[in-house]
Amino acid sequence: MNDTLAGDPRDSGDNGSSGQPAERFGRLLVERSGGIGGMLLVWDVDIDASSRRDDLGPRIAELPWSDSGQSEDAPQQAGADRFAYLIESRYGRVRFGESQLPPEWKQLVDEVREVAEPQRRQPG
Repeated sequence: MNDTLAGDPRDSGDNGSSGQPAERFGRLLVERSGGIGGMLLVWDVDIDASSRRDDLGPRIAELPWSDSGQSEDAPQQAGADRFAYLIESRYGRVRFGESQLPPEWKQLVDEVREVAEPQRRQPG
């Protein structure tokens, strides 16, 4: 269930083994913060090493990274019992409050939670 983890999600990687250009999707990081306990959970997936690469990779590449979410400076809309999501890949970085998560991004978050185990991290 746990795909390859760790590294910078913006690192596209290049194994250079084939000598042919291959479409590389890199890493996807989903960070969920907030909730009653204020716990920070992170799902970090190497899409190229994932068993779901051919499904997830093209969909991640096609998401509207530059037109979505809030800027890093935007105030959080999450209440004490709500979550906030930070989603980062080589294509961009977006942030959503739980209630503002568009359907295509919610589907991505749900699928990433299925393929990777969460890591608990310290906020900040």
